[in-house]
Amino acid sequence: MTEQTVEVDEVEKGQQETHREPTALNPGQVADYLRTHPDFFVGRDDLLLDLTLPHQRGDAISLVERQVALLRERALDYRHQLARLADNARENEKLFERMRLLVLSLLESKDLEQLVEVIGDSLNHEFGIEFHSLILFREKPMNLPVRVEHTDVVVEALGSIMTSGKAICGQVTQAELDFLFQEQAGNVGSVAIAPLSYAFSEPQQLGVLALGSQDKHHFKASMGTLFISYLGDILSRVLARQLHS
Repeated sequence: MTEQTVEVDEVEKGQQETHREPTALNPGQVADYLRTHPDFFVGRDDLLLDLTLPHQRGDAISLVERQVALLRERALDYRHQLARLADNARENEKLFERMRLLVLSLLESKDLEQLVEVIGDSLNHEFGIEFHSLILFREKPMNLPVRVEHTDVVVEALGSIMTSGKAICGQVTQAELDFLFQEQAGNVGSVAIAPLSYAFSEPQQLGVLALGSQDKHHFKASMGTLFISYLGDILSRVLARQLHS
């Protein structure tokens, strides 16, 4: 084969490749390209007007109209989110104010009897807690204006709830409900529990505070324990002062 023949073959091959049909792009490739080139339609207004999308009513709308509709929907979602955040902020503000008043009342309590009265009144009327149980741990029986149990009895009845030392929310066993709420246990569907302890020379368990609701979903395991933990911390310090004064 001569050199001239080779050159002719190369030219014909190039022409064939030039006229070869381009490979079709799949929708994913088109989407990826537009995503990485968001300015593709800049200067191509005529193309924007030619593109149409199906509408829920069956009518065809332009891409610009669809973008405007999506932006409106997104703006509406943002407004709803903002409204929810504002509602949560107002609820948190109310909760903070109730907690502030409770803490001040606890600090002003002159004795254990007044302290117990303040807790019950605030939880029932200010926080809307349906059931609550405050149990103090004492090694010996004492004449106190609150329920008193031996430490070993409580640890045996509540098990890991006490040994963990952490507040919990959700549902517990019927035996645990019976111990915490006694005759009211049958009406309690969910609970929030805070072990009460304070560190003197060494950590000491003081008692346990349990809040109850008839609603099984009111206190959920997935919800935070910030409120009950904070209340438990405050109550532990005030109780320690009252019990050791």
